[in-house]
Amino acid sequence: MKRINMFLLIILLFSSTAFALTAQEIIDRVDENSIASNQFFNGRMEINKGKRTLIKEFVGYGQDNEESFFMEFTNAEDVGVKYLKIADELWIYFPDADDIMKISGSMLKQGMMGSDLSYEDMVRMEDLSEKYDVELLEEEEYDGVECYKIQLTAKPDVKDVTYYREIMWVEKDKFVMRKVELYAKSGRLLKEMLVEKVIQVGKRYFGSKIIITDKKKKNSITTMEFTEVKFDVKLPEGIFTREYLKR
Repeated sequence: MKRINMFLLIILLFSSTAFALTAQEIIDRVDENSIASNQFFNGRMEINKGKRTLIKEFVGYGQDNEESFFMEFTNAEDVGVKYLKIADELWIYFPDADDIMKISGSMLKQGMMGSDLSYEDMVRMEDLSEKYDVELLEEEEYDGVECYKIQLTAKPDVKDVTYYREIMWVEKDKFVMRKVELYAKSGRLLKEMLVEKVIQVGKRYFGSKIIITDKKKKNSITTMEFTEVKFDVKLPEGIFTREYLKR
């Protein structure tokens, strides 16, 4: 009996090692889970700054895993304000002035609509495998869910990353990110993103409620919630063009 138990133990240990995922494979699974040709989304942002609370509502479309996206705000204070992103370029349309402005340079550091989500966060399309060294630190529970804890560190020859180091917790069963910490090269924690709610859309799992905290600010928290998400939808003709912003 002892020999049989030892044999089974060796088989189990070998099996768990043989089928363990690498850090890169986990990142790839996260991408596969979220990538879709076209997306439609409807949502709201709640921006809390001390005792002041702002509510923003929006609708929009994305393409090729947000390589391009169009977003229009619908709440009364900002109705008609529109954003267009194509690759790493971002434009905003102001209906009152009937004007389109490109967001670039130091403006990218500013928060979108005063939120804790910067324009730089919106436009960054970093290829993790090309710009970061990826390491699986451990398996750790977060918010009652078993996760892979992964560290991404910018490669020595890469200078154009928004964040030098990222630590993310990826839910093991659904391959969706549950928490992300974003660091400067100095080691300072710059920003934290917590996924409070995960929904299933078709065969995909999607973080539908995200809490964003900019650690450089005091008493400032942004909650972004997607109330409706659809994948592989038909896009309005010409939506990812600057001409469409003025419609």
